[in-house]
Amino acid sequence: MKGYNTFNYVRENSSARFQEIVPEATEDNISRLGNILFNDQYEPQLNEFVHNLINRIGLTIIRNKSSYNNPLEIFKKGSVPLGTDIQDLYENPAEKQQYELSNKQMAKVLTITDPDTHTAYYRRNRQDYYTKSISREALQGAFVSWEAFNEYITNITNSLYSGNYIDEFEYTKGLIDGAYDNNKVIMKEITAPTTPDTAKAVAKEFVNIFKKFKFPSTKYNSYSLYSGAKGTVKTWTTPDRIVIIARSDIITEIDFDVLAVAFNIDKASLMGRVYEIDEFKNPEILGVICDESWLQIYDNLMRFDEQYNAAAMVWNEYLHVWGTYALCPFANAIMLVTKKPVIATGITFNHTGNVTVEVGTQEGLDLTITPTNATANVKYTSANEQIFTVSKTSELHSVVTGVSEGTATLFAKSDNGLTAEVTIEVTPTA
Repeated sequence: MKGYNTFNYVRENSSARFQEIVPEATEDNISRLGNILFNDQYEPQLNEFVHNLINRIGLTIIRNKSSYNNPLEIFKKGSVPLGTDIQDLYENPAEKQQYELSNKQMAKVLTITDPDTHTAYYRRNRQDYYTKSISREALQGAFVSWEAFNEYITNITNSLYSGNYIDEFEYTKGLIDGAYDNNKVIMKEITAPTTPDTAKAVAKEFVNIFKKFKFPSTKYNSYSLYSGAKGTVKTWTTPDRIVIIARSDIITEIDFDVLAVAFNIDKASLMGRVYEIDEFKNPEILGVICDESWLQIYDNLMRFDEQYNAAAMVWNEYLHVWGTYALCPFANAIMLVTKKPVIATGITFNHTGNVTVEVGTQEGLDLTITPTNATANVKYTSANEQIFTVSKTSELHSVVTGVSEGTATLFAKSDNGLTAEVTIEVTPTA
């Protein structure tokens, strides 16, 4: 969009007073418009212009034009602006009953068959914001030409939206990594496709899984792997809902002509169901074939706010993004991996009693994970950073730094919910 068209779009979405004072933009009147807007007499119009410029343009034009495109955005399920939890219900298929003509069977006519209903809840777990500043001086300098004006606005809005879309991409990949780390997905070990034979084996595995998903089964969803899950669910996936998410190096090795024949669709349609990513945090993950409903991603809020800093003469723009990222335990999904994770069953600090550290000094603490070859990510947290802070040097080691005299707890928590704690006592410097 040309700069003067962008300006006129903002003008059309501004107040009647703004339109009365500020004329339409043409190819050669940018200097005149700048002189009007940056005249102190028209400060309200300048503030309105900046507000509408980012809100209107960011949300309608530049966002769809040149910001980073999240390749996994298609898995978003919509917007949920109210509440923090989403309830997902699954009703198992009805079970057969044997026909019998008898008084006993007739007595069942008025009995109630309880539904076999299973429930999952997805809770809002993202509340981020992104900020950029528009300085009066820089904006005024952009009014030298429509090209300069367009470039200045595009750079700011691209920065805000690209930051969000990149994080959306990383959060979505993080769901898949989390399923691996926490053993919350059915996994199939297979050799990475580094030769023609191993590449054929991976393609064959995708085909076999694709065919199996079409039939009702309890084997391919992860409901029974979740803590507190009761029983199993029997589900299936229609072919049009099956997708593949895989690393780019894996996709490069697979013959999709063969896959297309197996999927009984043309190659172009098949590639529309294959989503390529750069890498997973866990290199053991090759990819996942799943029902598209396995990824449960919702937008809860996306809005702009701004604050004018009179001392610096800048408008601070804030893009707030809240969302829900979860996996559906009822949906079919199988992850192809080179090695299954070893799940931690316990974590313990290698210290008994209180750990004493002086103000301004540091103390290292060791942790034991059971079993010793478990693949666990550990987060260390100070219960009171006014007393001590903590930094992580490895999964098995952290360093606490005394801040002020007092006692507080150091927590260690693994990604599968295991916790350990130790009391840190900070004493005065000797």
